[in-house]
Amino acid sequence: MDDGGSARLATGTPVAGRNRQLEALQQVSAAAATVLDPQQLARVALDETLRILGAERALMFLLDEAGNPVPYAGRGAGGEDLTETTTYGASLVQRVADTHEALVVTSTEQGAALGSRSTVAYGLRSILVAPVRFKGATLGIVYLDSRLARGIFTDDDVAVLTAVTSHVAVSLETARAAQLHLAVRAAQQQQAFSEMLRAGLAELSAIQDPGQVLRALFAMLVSRVGADAGCLVTDGVIEVAGGADPAMLGGPPPDGVFGLRVPLESPEGRVGEVLLGAETFDDTARQVAAALVAQGMIAYDNARLFSRVQELATTDALTGLHNRRHFHALAGALIDAAARGGRGLAAAMLDIDKFKSINDTYGHGVGDEVIRTVASRIGAVIRRADVLGRYGGEEFAVVLPDHDGLAVSLAERVRAAVAAEPVLTAAGPIPVTISVGLAELDPLDSLDRVLARADHALYRAKEGGRNRVAIS
Repeated sequence: MDDGGSARLATGTPVAGRNRQLEALQQVSAAAATVLDPQQLARVALDETLRILGAERALMFLLDEAGNPVPYAGRGAGGEDLTETTTYGASLVQRVADTHEALVVTSTEQGAALGSRSTVAYGLRSILVAPVRFKGATLGIVYLDSRLARGIFTDDDVAVLTAVTSHVAVSLETARAAQLHLAVRAAQQQQAFSEMLRAGLAELSAIQDPGQVLRALFAMLVSRVGADAGCLVTDGVIEVAGGADPAMLGGPPPDGVFGLRVPLESPEGRVGEVLLGAETFDDTARQVAAALVAQGMIAYDNARLFSRVQELATTDALTGLHNRRHFHALAGALIDAAARGGRGLAAAMLDIDKFKSINDTYGHGVGDEVIRTVASRIGAVIRRADVLGRYGGEEFAVVLPDHDGLAVSLAERVRAAVAAEPVLTAAGPIPVTISVGLAELDPLDSLDRVLARADHALYRAKEGGRNRVAIS
């Protein structure tokens, strides 16, 4: 982007930002489960944002009824509250309040071009401004800046900031719902309601599997609103509670059976709905259901993001196999278990023969097709208990626990499966073979040692003519 041009709009979260995003979610999720005061949670979120994104200053504004930003919280990189917040990036904050779209400014010149006088006055070189959104509505604005480095913020950081501020948005909306309830109930009922919301958020935020979040939310709704029966419908799957009959879901709910229909919405669309039945549902029950679902769907979105980030952090993008780091973790655990139990274990290193010539002749795109197909053929032959990973380039590693003396024959079957027929590619069918080095686990072996011996055997298989299995 040109320094003097218009600012970039935020895009989706790339793989490169997943570790920081996961760290931010973990830290703020832990805080959200224990901090009841939304303004205090805002401070915690701003502190985590400063730390993870490397900013100097973080400010949060709430929008008043006219849509104008009003200072709400401000934090410095040293952990101090900022009381003077109105002079920093006021025009950029108002711009995001008007457009509801995130803004990334990568230079002082660009900020000046956008009409930000404070960018020039304070020598700000990088600015990130993003809306705080809840159910499609903008509740506020978060502003970050830095004088230290040009272009320190990128479009990728918007996803990190959005994940953090989602907790604050839910806290703000939950607080507003609780205040409405507190206005018409006795002090004891008020405290019980707030505690129920806090406990519900804490319980749901601790779950990292999206499906489990929905099931826990369903059970919580049935219990907390006093329903006699209920149905959870997700992806055509029906789970029931109480006296609910799944056959009733073929059409409109009969009177007196399902009196409350609660949609389960995420930013990517509806993921299901909960149908709750009782003789009557009062306004309190509806408020409880709305507050719980708001919290539950944020927990669902975060759990889904957590699952995706975990998968990306442990999976090789090209083949879908374990990446090298995750393979080492899983294989190391198998090595330890085999050593403790005195059980047999073997490790193999596998390498595509003459892969460089494939790349040189047909190009890297075809080379990638060959790697994917070879990975698929290896995976189809090994057992469910075996651990297979892409070790790097055209090389793979596999650990074979409890092989009962069949490691050699299994390695031979893998070799034969790869060589059985050419790999179909965009350049046409290409004959492909692999060489395999196999090593049995010795009592004093570590994972690195047994893999090193398997790698040495692989080298001998290559020297011996390729397309063969060599044993250490």
